[in-house]
Amino acid sequence: MKSRVQPRWILLSILAVALAVCVVAAGVRTLHSFEKEKSAPQADALAVKMVRELGYSEAYTQVPAASVQKYYPVDADLLAGAGMWLAKGSDKAGELCCFQLRRAADAPAVKKAVAERLSSKAQALRAVNVAQYRMVQNAVVVQQGQYVLVAVSADSTVEKELFYKLLK
Repeated sequence: MKSRVQPRWILLSILAVALAVCVVAAGVRTLHSFEKEKSAPQADALAVKMVRELGYSEAYTQVPAASVQKYYPVDADLLAGAGMWLAKGSDKAGELCCFQLRRAADAPAVKKAVAERLSSKAQALRAVNVAQYRMVQNAVVVQQGQYVLVAVSADSTVEKELFYKLLK
């Protein structure tokens, strides 16, 4: 006696195997995403590394993470972290700030807050210290994925290049 498998069982078996493959692929993709997230540097650690590599450790002071909001009023829900360093001395305009966004698509909101801060800082320095005013006017604000860098220095392109190098 010969048993015959009905076509609908063959079709259901194929669908079950295809579903199992999709579930496994989704799991692998999720794990890969978690691995990538774990290996991404935190914004404050990135800022520390930049300050050290640029030799700013003695000339800059770190702003506590909880105080960054005071300088840049960015919605906290948009940020996964931030690291900020300011030049020591009331007559110094130099600063380095790194924001880590939860979503790269939120960068325009962060850049708007940065532009407002830099504009305000420039206006305050305009009549007082022309050299520092020019530094603020030539500030660099760049984005790389989920990170935004704000660099105010005599030559902010150095900070920008290091930022891109560290995030490769």
